[in-house]
Amino acid sequence: MDWFCSLPIEILPNILSFLSTKEAVQTCILSKIWRHAWTFLPVLKFDIKDWVDESVEDKEIWREGECKFQNFMYGVLKNRVPEKLDEFRYKNYIMEYESKISFEFPDRVKWPQPRVILVSIGRDREDQLALPDFIFSCTRIEVLKLRISKAVGLPIFRPQSIHLPALKIVHLMHITLDSLIQNLCSKCPVLEIMVLAHCELDISEISSKTLKELTIYDCSQSRLTQISCPCLEYLYIKSFRRMAGFELKDTTSLEYAKICLDLVKNHGALNLLSSLSNVSHLSLGLWGPQFKVKLEKDISECSTFRNLQTLRISYWNLSYDDLDLVACFLKHSPLLEKLTLRLHEPKEGYPKEELSQEKLRNRRDLVFQREYLKVVKIVKPEQRPDIVFARLIHNLRTHIKKIGIYVLRYQ
Repeated sequence: MDWFCSLPIEILPNILSFLSTKEAVQTCILSKIWRHAWTFLPVLKFDIKDWVDESVEDKEIWREGECKFQNFMYGVLKNRVPEKLDEFRYKNYIMEYESKISFEFPDRVKWPQPRVILVSIGRDREDQLALPDFIFSCTRIEVLKLRISKAVGLPIFRPQSIHLPALKIVHLMHITLDSLIQNLCSKCPVLEIMVLAHCELDISEISSKTLKELTIYDCSQSRLTQISCPCLEYLYIKSFRRMAGFELKDTTSLEYAKICLDLVKNHGALNLLSSLSNVSHLSLGLWGPQFKVKLEKDISECSTFRNLQTLRISYWNLSYDDLDLVACFLKHSPLLEKLTLRLHEPKEGYPKEELSQEKLRNRRDLVFQREYLKVVKIVKPEQRPDIVFARLIHNLRTHIKKIGIYVLRYQ
């Protein structure tokens, strides 16, 4: 304790920032020297769990805890030293009954203009959830993460105005997205990273001149969305929910692309590959017995994947003898060095695809030999016998004359 007290008072707020704000205030009671250290905290963390247990079902206990939580947060914000705040974290849970807690701040409390805002709100109610407009008008904010979990119906946020001149990173989770996305793209002049997770997309376009990384994870989609981002370098789209499809436009800077879709649920157009001709690293994770048909139609429009160096195909629901899709990529990718095939057993209810006579005749057009490939990696179900692996390698040699390294792994 004596050693801790000997630390310079200037660094104490930084140490206390590793605690919740409630714990930091309580710690400052231990010494008169520390009494006002909490007013200089660079990171504020307000969590409803510090005041009431989520397992408690008594409404009065919840209301009492919510009231203490809200008053404590307002008291800290009102009395802190008006210095620049680095990070503001807010976690709350709204029960089914009418909660009195509000994220709106009264007039007596000045919004601290943080550099990072992390808001996480869980709720059991289906009514709309409002966020204060000042969140979307912070001139210093660089990172904004909004997470609405356990939502019965996903909320829609339509702030009156957006002014985030320093925003670089935005994460949105469990939100219905319409005009908010394009407003963020158009009114955030330095936005570089956008992550959309478990959202409902009601948008026709994602267009940004500055965006470098875009992740769309497990989102549903009501209409075709066009992605137009000339500076985009990384694209990750993964969803096993119903989607209307994506169309890539003006993505000439794209280097890394990862596409994972369930084409049984995806009834939209898969016009992606023809727009990925510049990528250096491509990963495809595709479920559904018809994905090869859709891809072959799309890949036929690609003259060449002129920069492609690594290719990974996962969830490969095909016969071990059917390498037409792999052959198409080999034929269109002159710089390809590493090929990874992650093989899965067909999902229950998915018909096994058989090679028709027409496909066998068409295969003759695909039979060619590539001189060399550095690495071929195959990940297969453990229950499949190794003789299947040997047959697959034999069939790959139809298209690859020499392979530097074989890698076999079990999943």
